[in-house]
Amino acid sequence: MNTASNAAARATTANVSLFGKLRALALHALNLHLENCAVVAEAYRRPL
Repeated sequence: MNTASNAAARATTANVSLFGKLRALALHALNLHLENCAVVAEAYRRPL
């Protein structure tokens, strides 16, 4: 096989895995943010 195509395939795979990790990180951050919003909303809803 062509070495250049192998390198391109590896770069593409690394790129996809990087974006996959970034997507997972973004989803995790979003879930934490929404959980925090729920806690704040619950605290705001309760009487003092």
